Amino acid sequence: MNPAEVAVLAALHPDNTLTAAQIQLSSSLTGWRIRNALAQLESRGLIIPSHPRGRWRITDRGRIAFTTKGSRFG
Repeated sequence: MNPAEVAVLAALHPDNTLTAAQIQLSSSLTGWRIRNALAQLESRGLIIPSHPRGRWRITDRGRIAFTTKGSRFG
């Protein structure tokens, strides 16, 4: 997991449902890095799209990954 992915999980943890723009504001990363991190995290089942459209939510698996691996980037 890279720092951008950890930043996305941190923004969504514990139970936030945010848009890519909201995640970008909270993490101070570029839009490209956020979109790339969202795609990678979704492909591994750590986040899922949510309703209303364009929002993201962390999964239980994502919470576990964040608590175990996220501390390395803290």
